[in-house]
Amino acid sequence: MTQKARCFKIAEKKFKEIQNDFPNLTMIMDYDNENLDLSMDIPKQNGIDFEINLNLQNEDELNISTDYIWCQFFSADSEELVNKFYESVIGLINGEYRILQFVKNDKVYKSFLQKPNGNNWETIYRGYERIRIPWTTVKENVIQNKKESKLIGIYKASR
Repeated sequence: MTQKARCFKIAEKKFKEIQNDFPNLTMIMDYDNENLDLSMDIPKQNGIDFEINLNLQNEDELNISTDYIWCQFFSADSEELVNKFYESVIGLINGEYRILQFVKNDKVYKSFLQKPNGNNWETIYRGYERIRIPWTTVKENVIQNKKESKLIGIYKASR
């Protein structure tokens, strides 16, 4: 019997809570991925405009991964961080949160996970893909589940 990751039970509990919050969505738990401590895929389907993968890796690192952003939350020993992870997943699924990409040509320079804050957007997570020289002009790609995303193109984030 293999030993479970230190934060396995924490991650499994949150993943199951997410499944319970959206009983009409297909979510596939993977306990046997040799590269991850625990993984859950939420495929594109009615109610989900893009694939989402949730996973626990490196004992205590919770991840949200889509084609557009990869967010790492650690350490899962922190209740505050686990709650932030959970709220981010729920926000992505229900369409309250959005992903904002900064792109030029076929390159993503950075991606932000954002939640509404009054009339503005508050950045929850910043993912940087490459260095951008300050005078490089970029365009914004907005990806939001259940909303008409303002895509200037499909630019996949690095994983």
